[in-house]
Amino acid sequence: MRRLAAASLALLVASVAGALAQTYPSQPVHVVVPFPPGGGTDALARAIQEPMQKALGGTIVVDNKGGGGGSIAHEFVAKQPADGHWLVVGANNLPLYPHIVAKLGFDAKTAFTPVGFIAKQESVLVGSADAPWADLKALAAAAKAAPGTVQYGTAGLTTPMHLSTEQFAMLNGLKLTHVPFRGTGPLVTDLLGGHIKLGMSSITSVSQQIQSGKLKPYAMAALERSSMAPDIPTFKELGFGDVDGMIVYTLLAPVGTPQPVIAMLNAALNAAVATPEAKEDLKKRGFVAMGGTPQQLADWLKVQEAIWVPVLNAAGIKPE
Repeated sequence: MRRLAAASLALLVASVAGALAQTYPSQPVHVVVPFPPGGGTDALARAIQEPMQKALGGTIVVDNKGGGGGSIAHEFVAKQPADGHWLVVGANNLPLYPHIVAKLGFDAKTAFTPVGFIAKQESVLVGSADAPWADLKALAAAAKAAPGTVQYGTAGLTTPMHLSTEQFAMLNGLKLTHVPFRGTGPLVTDLLGGHIKLGMSSITSVSQQIQSGKLKPYAMAALERSSMAPDIPTFKELGFGDVDGMIVYTLLAPVGTPQPVIAMLNAALNAAVATPEAKEDLKKRGFVAMGGTPQQLADWLKVQEAIWVPVLNAAGIKPE
């Protein structure tokens, strides 16, 4: 009888999930961006909004909910109905939230179901126009001479920009002071105003300012030079080690979202980044289109913790 009941329940669940997929989406799909408007993550979400909307056959709304290095938006979406109408744009830092947020309102390992990869882009270390360091060598020398006095800003705690800067410090025996902002937009504003002299940013958010001379680049936090800024050398080329600030953007749904709906979202996402037009549009914005399966994203998320926790430990970053 128990086996019969279990089989009946499984059949009922499958039937309900199938029916949901047939009527999905029944309302606007909200894609929540963990940072304010104006930054790279926001630009990416809006770049895929229309093509994904067409592929899905429903309305997609981009919402911005900044703060907590992205954890606030993740917690918000984790608590929304698991029906496919709420998604969050994630990045490399999702598995690290337990290591930096003392009172995390969700389980980073179990709260979400992967939908797929969106795109990736490089990070670049830049200075304000009046930054006192002529180049990366001078910057490193100043940081070594007076540990902790060199401050740098990023879009938030444990973002790839934050971690890669601390990776630079760890590899070179430096002590830097991190100033987290509520997204890349506010960081760039303060860099342009000279209120902070150094920042690690997505190349998307600062390429125009670099070209116009309003910000000066020090090094690309990538294993290869960027096609978007081929004149900027990498940290490794300058003799400062393999500093990897590649930002990988992903799409996540609350755990429990029916698999037929996840499959529909994944197909729409892949379609949105696969066309030549979409790839070219993303390239112009500084992104490299990705795509892939939910399982590939799940596998990638599993290894991030082992890669970056040593960097957190070296930087003395603890939950708070």
